[in-house]
Amino acid sequence: MIQEKKSIGIVLSGGKSSRMGTEKGLVKWQSKALIEYSVKCLNSICNNIVISSNNEDYNYLNLPVIKDEIANCGPLGGIYSCMKNISADYYYVISCDVPNVPTELFKDLFKNIREADLIYAVDSKGKKQPLVAIYKRSCFLTIESELLNGNYKMMKLLEKIKAKEYLVTQDLKYYRDNILSNANSPEDLNNL
Repeated sequence: MIQEKKSIGIVLSGGKSSRMGTEKGLVKWQSKALIEYSVKCLNSICNNIVISSNNEDYNYLNLPVIKDEIANCGPLGGIYSCMKNISADYYYVISCDVPNVPTELFKDLFKNIREADLIYAVDSKGKKQPLVAIYKRSCFLTIESELLNGNYKMMKLLEKIKAKEYLVTQDLKYYRDNILSNANSPEDLNNL
């Protein structure tokens, strides 16, 4: 009997939202809160979904909200807190501010992760997107070590583990304009 690998979706919504001026994940875009697009993206492909946030306003989604174990260390801390609290083989990570990311992209990431510890999207300009990614459980100890040593930068983590890039180009059937664009400000939101 083959045992199915457990996958957990992590929607990161713990940022300070300083450029947006209000809680970013709750900002409306096309009549829905931004975070709802990220939740929907992962809903059909993960066993469970959790929200990484210190804000209880996300309780309306009826999903577990996991608070940071270590304060003020950015998205790496959110991923760590979720991995520490929930055991899984794969962690599908998406930020709350990328409403155009389709489920199909995560299906492709999963198909291509193979021996890597982490696979992440890269846009056509070469910009790395480690917050649209799949992390294996094997990343946990390295993430923990980085945090305990005060290293909070996502790009540094990519150098410490077996990370793989997945190029998102117009050749993909599900490609759309602004597929990886995030909304950090009201202006960004208008440009989506």
